[in-house]
Amino acid sequence: MSRALKTDTGEIRFIWKLGITLILILMLIVISRLSLIFTVQQILILQGTPSSVAFQNAQIFVAESAEGQAIASSLDFLLMFLLVILLVTRFEKREFYLANIGLDIQRNTLTFLLLGLVIGCGLFLGSVMFGVLFSTVEFPIFSDLTQWAVSSTLVASMIFFTLNSFWQEVIFRGYLQTRAVERYGQMLGIVGITAIFVLFHGLVQSLTLVGIISGMLLFIFIGLLYEKTRSLFFVGVIHAVLNFLKVQLDITFHGLEAVVTYGIALLLLILVIYKTEKVPSTNFQ
Repeated sequence: MSRALKTDTGEIRFIWKLGITLILILMLIVISRLSLIFTVQQILILQGTPSSVAFQNAQIFVAESAEGQAIASSLDFLLMFLLVILLVTRFEKREFYLANIGLDIQRNTLTFLLLGLVIGCGLFLGSVMFGVLFSTVEFPIFSDLTQWAVSSTLVASMIFFTLNSFWQEVIFRGYLQTRAVERYGQMLGIVGITAIFVLFHGLVQSLTLVGIISGMLLFIFIGLLYEKTRSLFFVGVIHAVLNFLKVQLDITFHGLEAVVTYGIALLLLILVIYKTEKVPSTNFQ
């Protein structure tokens, strides 16, 4: 039994780390949402709202309002960060360092943040460009500029998309991908965790074949960037910008435009790595 749980060196096998992590993620998300809804419900009841109405309004606030989503994402980020610390220190019996999950603040952190912003915007505009070319995105895009006014709703949306993207990157890139690469190498580690990450989204949204392909290309690109830079600030901003712009500008990509854009980006990244490291790009080494 112990050999099924641990390697010959006494380390817990990756498959168990993966399974336990995914289960705990789902449990924490459910707990955070229920606790937040219950808290908001109690506040509304104290303000004189009937219990049944308060519960319904609390659900709407948490699930649909920008402010509620911002609070929920803040709680998610805190819980997932604590989860990683727990997994590293208690489950793996290792020392925990921010640098090991890509959150070490260095002199080039600001550069990575700005570069992530540029690349995120570039990927979004590239998808829009191909969408217009393929007639899947209508032009002009900026049909309602009033939503860009400085307001609490816009700020709350920015907080939500930033923290929601960052906790996912902390778990899937900072923790799981790092362990997968240690165990299986860069190519299998990055592709494997990307596939799990994309399919994991099927729990909250419907996935199409084209959507899965575009998601795989994007997050292999992000995973490879993380492996080469070790900056979660870099890839977290790219992830957040893409999600934020699509929602704020009410753009729906049908898949093909994203496949082409992310495919080109991934190909260019592999070529850059090949040129700079002088190794076969198919091995990601």
